[in-house]
Amino acid sequence: MARKAARKYFKVTFPSPPPLLCHTHDLWWACRTKADISFFKNYVILIHRFMASLKPEENARVLIDEMLAAAGWAVIPRSEYQDVPYAQALEEALTKGNNRADYQLYLDGKAIGVLEAKRLGKDLGACVAEQVAKYSVGTLPWDRAWANPLPFLFMSDGDKLFFRNTLDPTSEFEPIKKLFTPKQLVKLAREHNLKIDSEFAALPVLPPVGPNSLRLCQREAIAAVERAFKFGERRVLLDIATGAGKTFTACMMCYRQLNYMHTERILYLVDRTNLGVQTEGEFGTFRLTENGEAFNKIYSVLRPRHFNVDNPDDMRRLSKANVCICTIQRLFSILKGEPDNDDSIDEAEEEEKFFAEENDDEPEVELGDDLKLSQDFFDTIIVDECHRSIYSRWGKVLKYFNKARIIGLTATPTPQAYAFFNNVNKATYKYSKEQSYADGINVPPRTYRIKTEVTEGGGLISEGDKVTEVTKKTGKTKTKIQATSSVYTSTELDRSVVNPTQIEKVITEFRDVVFERLFPNRIPENGEPDYRYIPKTLFFAKNRQHALNIIETIERVFAEKFPEGHVPDGFVQEITCSVEKPNDRIRAFNNDKNFRIAVTVTLVSTGTDVKPLEIVAFMRDVHSDVLYTQMKGRGCRSVSDDLLRTVTPNADTKESFVLLDAVGVSQSEKNTPTACDESSNKKPLKLSALLERISHGEVSDANLELLAEKCSTIYNRTNDEHNAEFREIAGFTLRDFSLTIFEAFEKNLLPEYININEPNLERRKLASPLINNNNARAKLSELHAGYLSILNPGEDRVIYSEFLEEDALKHTSAFEKYIHDHADEIEALRIIYHDESQSITNSMLCDLQQKLLIESKMFRIPLLWDYYHVFASENHKMVIPLKGKNEIESITNLIQLVRYALGRTETLQSIQGIAAKRFGLYVGQQMGDTPRNFTPAQVEVLRKVAQYVAQNGCTSRKDLFEFDQTLAVQTINIYSPAKADKELDYLSKFLLQIKAA
Repeated sequence: MARKAARKYFKVTFPSPPPLLCHTHDLWWACRTKADISFFKNYVILIHRFMASLKPEENARVLIDEMLAAAGWAVIPRSEYQDVPYAQALEEALTKGNNRADYQLYLDGKAIGVLEAKRLGKDLGACVAEQVAKYSVGTLPWDRAWANPLPFLFMSDGDKLFFRNTLDPTSEFEPIKKLFTPKQLVKLAREHNLKIDSEFAALPVLPPVGPNSLRLCQREAIAAVERAFKFGERRVLLDIATGAGKTFTACMMCYRQLNYMHTERILYLVDRTNLGVQTEGEFGTFRLTENGEAFNKIYSVLRPRHFNVDNPDDMRRLSKANVCICTIQRLFSILKGEPDNDDSIDEAEEEEKFFAEENDDEPEVELGDDLKLSQDFFDTIIVDECHRSIYSRWGKVLKYFNKARIIGLTATPTPQAYAFFNNVNKATYKYSKEQSYADGINVPPRTYRIKTEVTEGGGLISEGDKVTEVTKKTGKTKTKIQATSSVYTSTELDRSVVNPTQIEKVITEFRDVVFERLFPNRIPENGEPDYRYIPKTLFFAKNRQHALNIIETIERVFAEKFPEGHVPDGFVQEITCSVEKPNDRIRAFNNDKNFRIAVTVTLVSTGTDVKPLEIVAFMRDVHSDVLYTQMKGRGCRSVSDDLLRTVTPNADTKESFVLLDAVGVSQSEKNTPTACDESSNKKPLKLSALLERISHGEVSDANLELLAEKCSTIYNRTNDEHNAEFREIAGFTLRDFSLTIFEAFEKNLLPEYININEPNLERRKLASPLINNNNARAKLSELHAGYLSILNPGEDRVIYSEFLEEDALKHTSAFEKYIHDHADEIEALRIIYHDESQSITNSMLCDLQQKLLIESKMFRIPLLWDYYHVFASENHKMVIPLKGKNEIESITNLIQLVRYALGRTETLQSIQGIAAKRFGLYVGQQMGDTPRNFTPAQVEVLRKVAQYVAQNGCTSRKDLFEFDQTLAVQTINIYSPAKADKELDYLSKFLLQIKAA
């Protein structure tokens, strides 16, 4: 009843009781701006008006709803009851005799008590007590209950609260200060020997969504996990978009399991050591607990370092830890009782290696028998970034703990991850990146493509060109003259061939478009852009040498934009495993306003928040769909305007980020790991491992054939000069060596391979020329690593520099569909579509703009303008770029965009761009047979009015007064009070090119 009144009054549907009273304190402390405080004041006034409008019993219901919600009970109408694990208070619950209990309380789907509500001030005496008792014995046969009659009885008028525990035969109704929580009722029931055997019975409803609480997606994810566990699932997968707060969600899950369920130990697996540090910090700041204390003050959180299983103190700490955070490698060391070397690994090197696109071809680990932890040691395992950690060589470690429930967290699920989580190609809960864009948690990308002749089609090293050759294996360099002309492909660029001119052309184009095309709103009026504060940019390079080449080119190309003749110190920096303390550089990139461009290989590809990052630039292709998504995701984090401006002073807001594609990464084919059974999950050996095994006598068919394949491949991709060098060292060519092995198998010349302990002389003899020649093996490894040819200087030119056509088509088509579908609903669209003789006012345009942005963040005026520019020439149309802050921020651009989308005009140009010319025509017009006779002073007054109209839309005398009273009075004096509104309407329509009626 009260809920219905609240819904009607506030015209909203509350997912939980309306936060009328006890949550106003939280709202007050959440206020950050004057607008927040104003909203809060209006909210409180609205509450008081609502409470005053209620009948006494409705008023009591609102207060009791608040009591229940504060105690952890979900207050729900009878028609909305669900079989969920958390506590519920069912309104108007049916009982025997067609009676209705005001509230019936449920723990994990079974009734446990009744609460009777009376109007505020009513005597809660014997009559009410008798009524509650009648309801407690009236549970219907189809309604499950923990006991019959229901043991716990409450009555309240919204102010006073009374309780009786019927499990104690001597008990009477007694006043209590606060309603019992589900956990307290479970404890009370068990103290009186009432068997409550559900581990979910003590679960309260999740906290409401709010600024100091959970996001909606986090609340839904946790609810989905608990529901899945309730129905017996042991493995659950959460597919949650990057930036949505997976770790915070995990902290809440851990707290609820430890505090309300039977969980004692939780293992939290992380990818890398530095992410373990971040996760440990998150548990230290998590305070969404019953008493507001930090998680790690309530429960023991351990990140084992220098751990020794033979040390009783270390094992005691592990046994007492409620949450253990570690990598799967460290967990393996603990299980096996082996020395823990995880801390000796450089964190940056660990990440660089971890994210290399080459597959890990190390053999799957073997656990053995003497393991130091029992299989039921952990109750729950949370696997962060579970698309990587749960298979490959470490799979047996995770599967060993077969008694534990497993929760997988990822933003990029793979078929392998789906297969691990019960082979269902669907996550337990999914929160997509598109939803995160709509909710403002993340921002979407805009893809800008730069193409050069070399990146698109490769190039030519001509005979006689000067080339510097670098041996990748040793780093040795030599300068030589190219003997014969040689063609290289775009895929060889910066891997086997470096063309410095190609890098320079891309960086120069980036410098020239970063303000002109990508962020034109940051060019001051009548001024030059401030290159000290170009948007924070992250470049992904192919390898460290490529990264250094990019940095050198940036320093040289950008130098001319600074009066000192060089870029400021720290303007561009390397972040790779080769620099000292790379994690400190990542933090500096996040916070230092002088550090504008970072260049990395894969080090900042995941697990790192750089919220002010606005450009992610790819100068390397990526073929792994998972890795590409993670790398791209570095730019998607939203950031407050104030925080953005602390590191980028000329910025306004971050509503999207730019994906600068200089290599076609946004359009190249991507690979996703396929699900496979364990027996087929073995990967081919690396060359070094293969040579080692064969040298020890493991000359199986598979090893010999693999050696022949590798030698043949290396020979075919190596030039004649280097193949000749190998022949001189080895006495044979790689081609002949591989053909000999292939021929032996084809002609069945080899005895069967039984095992390594047999003589296998024929097989060993076949491999001997290479295996027993260390110089030949060393040269083979050098050929396998390859060479880098650096051109001096090389040739290239930019052939394309524009936003990606696919993106442009997608967003302009969506925009055109939206305006078509809403042409009769939105006033500004209705006028443009059907009757342009009417005035289009600022309020109409603001309404249209707001609805467009609710539909898509990509419907911002400058973005749509850029997207239409992509197709203008091929459609024989013209799009004149927006220039300067006034043009970019003019809301009247919406009129032009809609007209252009409808084909009403062949040229897309801002009203601001034509306003001056139109105003000149207006001033020179004749009114009837006589020209307008404005004095120079009057013309200047009306010019200001024209500028206002061009910026905001059709105006009236009232609008002008709100904008500038002095200007309004001057205008009225020019036109006269009687004609002012009519003249202003005519001027507005004339400037906006709206047809007169």
